[in-house]
Amino acid sequence: MSTNSLMERLDDLRSRQKKIDDTWKNTGNKPLLEFFIELIPRVLDCERCSIFILDPEANDIWLQCGTGLEERAVSVHLDDSMVGRVISSASPLFEHNMNQRAGVHEWIDIQTGFVTHNALCVPVKGSSENTVTGAIQVLNKQPGSEFTHDDCEILEKLASHMQMNIENIFLRQQLAKLLDDVGVAIKKIEGHLDQ
Repeated sequence: MSTNSLMERLDDLRSRQKKIDDTWKNTGNKPLLEFFIELIPRVLDCERCSIFILDPEANDIWLQCGTGLEERAVSVHLDDSMVGRVISSASPLFEHNMNQRAGVHEWIDIQTGFVTHNALCVPVKGSSENTVTGAIQVLNKQPGSEFTHDDCEILEKLASHMQMNIENIFLRQQLAKLLDDVGVAIKKIEGHLDQ
């Protein structure tokens, strides 16, 4: 095969890769998640709701969407946050009097201009029982009360209904990384062909 023919095939592959990458990055059912972000605080009588996605390769968790927040406005390490503990344990967690304790939530509060008093966080499990793809966290039960086990049951039911959508985001991020790796490999091949 001639160098020109190889270059044409590489250009075609690069073009296809870009289309796939753009499609995966821009798809998803974000409006549905945003609807849940609006709905959940009303149902649970709380101030905020956030949906977090796990990046298993980096051991980071990032915000997909949240009340008054942009995508990826919050990113925390798996080991140092309430959301990380929920994802690691695959179990719900209640936190009280957070404004009186030190933790990563203080930094996030400063970053977002919010004060966290109490929180409830539940895992979003993947289609396999052994995987957790993210978490849903609600903050500041109103008026001055704490989250209950009934709130937890409601949030867990909502998490199970959101599971497929969140797992699709989880899988899309893995595919996007794979496509980035393919792009790097194509550039290396091009470099060898140019020599």
